[in-house]
Amino acid sequence: MQVSIGGEGKLEIEKMKLRNTIILLLAIVFFACDNKTQPVEDGVKNIILKESKDILPISSFVEKVDYLELKVAEAGLEVGVIEDVKVLGDDLIVKQRMAGSESFWRFTKSGEFVIELVGKNTPRIKDPRDIITYADGFAVLAENGIHAISRDGKYLQQFVKGSIHGSSFFFRDGNFYVVNEHDFNNVLYRFTPGGSARTHVKALPEPVLRNTYSAVETTGKSQIHYFSALNDTVFSYKSAKVAIPEYVFSGDEMPTFAEVCSNLPDKEDREILRYLRETEHVIVRKFLENRNYLFLSYWVGSHPTTAIYNKVSGEIRYFGFGVNDIDGGVWDEAVFLTDKNELYVPITAYKVGGHKISNKKVKGFDLLQAHIAATGNPVIMKCKLR
Repeated sequence: MQVSIGGEGKLEIEKMKLRNTIILLLAIVFFACDNKTQPVEDGVKNIILKESKDILPISSFVEKVDYLELKVAEAGLEVGVIEDVKVLGDDLIVKQRMAGSESFWRFTKSGEFVIELVGKNTPRIKDPRDIITYADGFAVLAENGIHAISRDGKYLQQFVKGSIHGSSFFFRDGNFYVVNEHDFNNVLYRFTPGGSARTHVKALPEPVLRNTYSAVETTGKSQIHYFSALNDTVFSYKSAKVAIPEYVFSGDEMPTFAEVCSNLPDKEDREILRYLRETEHVIVRKFLENRNYLFLSYWVGSHPTTAIYNKVSGEIRYFGFGVNDIDGGVWDEAVFLTDKNELYVPITAYKVGGHKISNKKVKGFDLLQAHIAATGNPVIMKCKLR
C-alpha cells in the first residue's frame, strides 16, 4: 500500500513508495505465528488476524463497567442507530442515523443533550461523515467538502469545495488530511483550506466499497494521528508531513482484503460479489487505538473475531464473542477507545430491556433495566480495559 500526500516533492514520494513496498514484502516473509507481534523492519509490527470462535467473559480483559445514559427522551428526541461516538474536549459527540439520514449530536460528558451540530439545521452540509475539533468549534467532513461550524451548531464557512472520497480525516500543519479507502495507491489526501477537493479518484467497484472502511485515531498530547484504509497497514502521521507505517495486518495463511481486491475479475457486480464471497480473506471492520491498546474487530472468512493488542506487552487476545460476567449485562460492538483505556459500547434501550440477566450475584444492570424501561434512552457502556 502506498501513501500519496499532495504537494510533496516527486523524489520524496517515490522514496516513500519504494520504502512502503519493501516493508509490506518483508511483512509477508517475516510474519509471526504465535500470540505476540514480531518486529518486521524499521519498527513495523506484523499483527496476525486469526480466526477465533472462543467465548470469553469480559472480566478477562475488562476491569469494570459503567453506564452513561444519553438523555434524549428528556430533550424530546428520538434516536436512531448510533454509528459512532467521540470524546472531543469536554463534549461527547454522537453520530446517529435515522431514516437514511445521518447527523451529529453534541452531549455533555454526563449524557445531557446540548444541540444537534449537523443535521436538519445544516442543509449546506451533505452526507456528513466525520467531525473533529477545529479552532473554537468543529470541522466536518462531508460528501460535498469540508465545513466549519461553531460549538452551537452555527454554520461558519466551507473550507474545501467539491466531492470528497473518504469517511475520516484529521487536521495537521495547517492542512486537512482525508483517509481515502477508494484508491489503493493514494491512501492520504491533503487539502488546503480554501482550495478545491480532488475529484480524479479511481473508485473501487460498488460491491467492494461496501466492505471497506477508513479510520483515524489521535492519541497523546503530541497529537499523533494513526490512520488506516482497508485492512493492510496502520500509518502514523507525527510531524514534518511524513506518514510512517506502524503496523501491518495480515491473515493467518489468508490474503488481506486489499490483496483480494487487487485480483478482482473484470466482471459485472454479480460476479465480483461471488468472487468476494468465495475467496476467504480478512476484512477489518473496526480499528481503535490509544497509547496502550489496539482494538480490532474483523472477519476471517465468514467468522467475526475481535483482537485486543497490548502495545506495552505485545500480547494479543483473540475471541469470537464476549459475555458480560461483571454485572450480568450485555456486550456489543465497541466504537471508541479513550486515552483512559475505556471502550465505549453503545447499547439501545431495546437491548437493555430485552436482556436476561444471568449473573444474579452482581447488582447494577438490573437497576439500569428498570430505569431505561421508563425513559427509553440508549446508554453508552464504558469498559475499562485491564
